[in-house]
Amino acid sequence: MKTIALVMLSAALLAAETPALAAEVQQSSRSAGKLKLDQSIDLSAELEQRDLVVKVKPQAPENYAESPSAQRFEGVANRHDQLFEIYDADVQLTADFDGDGYHHALNVVFDVDVSYDAATVYAKLYLSREGEPWSQYYTTDLFDIYGDEAADTYEVATELVDGYAPGYYDVLVEIYSLDHAYMVASEVLDYHYLGKDIALEALYWDEVYVEAYGEVSVSSGAGSFATLLLFFLIIQVVIAARGALALTPCKKSDDNNKNMLP
Repeated sequence: MKTIALVMLSAALLAAETPALAAEVQQSSRSAGKLKLDQSIDLSAELEQRDLVVKVKPQAPENYAESPSAQRFEGVANRHDQLFEIYDADVQLTADFDGDGYHHALNVVFDVDVSYDAATVYAKLYLSREGEPWSQYYTTDLFDIYGDEAADTYEVATELVDGYAPGYYDVLVEIYSLDHAYMVASEVLDYHYLGKDIALEALYWDEVYVEAYGEVSVSSGAGSFATLLLFFLIIQVVIAARGALALTPCKKSDDNNKNMLP
């Protein structure tokens, strides 16, 4: 009975863990941005000072591809003589502690051009893992752009702390202008645009720890507890099965013993 009780307890714990893993995932990250040529700001130091942003992973795209009426800002002018484009953009991956090819930090660099005069703009940045809904992770400060100059190229450094499972991601950059009511330009940075994969994972999945005797292992993430429970459950089932076999009477042996009696 004690063994059966242990098996039932293990099954209950495993069942309780499964919904927790399937529940809404919280994503946390920190980002910092600046004009790329601005030498007065150390982007790495700025990133370390930023507070952690925590949000629930969305079930539907955030803002992306919404109708123009949903993006309207009351009282904002709309200059019809200006056209915008993201002339060039790149994603640089950094920080891969466990050496598995998935990085927990990235730098997004983009150059926004305007067809006439100058403009004050800001950008919204999103991530999508293998076709999942777009999840906004950062909004830049306001910055000025001048025609097709490259000096106004902007750079955003980001560290993914938790809630970003290992996988291949796409980056979406949306540009908004203070003189326009709607989004003025956007670009999806994926394999087709960049010619390379964006392999990312949260710091939670990228950490390396040292066990006893100096053996180095890679952390297994949120599924380790569920795996341990499953292993414990299998052991208890095997023990219970062996106990049941040991208690089962062997009728054939008893009959043989009777035949051997004088």
